[in-house]
Amino acid sequence: MDDIIIISNDKVHISNGELSTNNNDTINLIDAIQSKFNIYLYSRKSYKRENFKTNIFKHITFLDLNFLKLKKLKSLKVFIISLTPFNFFIYLSLFFFIKKKNIYLYLRSDGYKEYETKIGFIGYYIYDLMIKILSKSSKIISVSKNIKSPKVNFILTPSELSIDWLQNSKEIDCNTPKLLYVGRFKKEKGIYSLIDLLNELPDKYQLTIVGNTKQTSIDQKKINFKGQIYEINELIKTYDTHNIFILPSFTEGAPKVILECLARKRPVIIFKEIKHVMSNYEGIFVSERNSDSLKNLIDYILKNYKQIQTSINSNVLHLKKDFQAELLKILDD
Repeated sequence: MDDIIIISNDKVHISNGELSTNNNDTINLIDAIQSKFNIYLYSRKSYKRENFKTNIFKHITFLDLNFLKLKKLKSLKVFIISLTPFNFFIYLSLFFFIKKKNIYLYLRSDGYKEYETKIGFIGYYIYDLMIKILSKSSKIISVSKNIKSPKVNFILTPSELSIDWLQNSKEIDCNTPKLLYVGRFKKEKGIYSLIDLLNELPDKYQLTIVGNTKQTSIDQKKINFKGQIYEINELIKTYDTHNIFILPSFTEGAPKVILECLARKRPVIIFKEIKHVMSNYEGIFVSERNSDSLKNLIDYILKNYKQIQTSINSNVLHLKKDFQAELLKILDD
């Protein structure tokens, strides 16, 4: 069996035949890769069990910067999960010990937009420098053709959908808006912008936020904080008890939450900054980033809910098994 190094900025915990991290996307990737490769991890170590987990059924171990270990590895490939300063530093440290044709960089989002949103225009140029250096020796795997990159060698559609997501869809009352957001509580995800818009709407427009929410100065009358949800059945139930999903991000690659919403036959509202994620899917609507446009769109969806759900039924959704098979095909080249 061939060996592969995975470089990830995520905190990873390994104990008693189990690997855990707080990023379910990373678990999805590792599950696919460990079916064909022995995995050696360069990542931040966690000393406690994290929330998303998978069983280890092949060889997975942490590496440190002891390059003598690399000489023992055969047919070595390198898979970098997202471009961060940590991942870039590890890449530079390994540069003279690995074959340049066997490096794969997996882009989950548009780093240019994320870094600019986080730290201003200087962030744009920091990311630009990193990706231009790394792209010279790497094959770029992107989740969207709309992610800016010096080159893209492969396009993948990420998915964590199992058959369970497509079964037993539930009906819901559409007389009142029951809005849902599932995601990170960060500036670039647009959640603060969404809360500002919501505060301009009548009280009947209620929002549930699922994720790590450590906020205190928010109008609680309109917002229900559920915290992070880790069990799939509980997450499905949460989608089913809401009638519209809102994704307010300023930047996205190929957000898996959209597939999850459409699998549960729930319409999705996005804003024009990420209108590319609509692809060919039915049931996704674009709002201007102002309260009047958002209110009018919510009201339109609720009035035409059955018709919209009928159109959603025509979507062909990418499954987790499809994504994992496509990833392995790329890495097996």
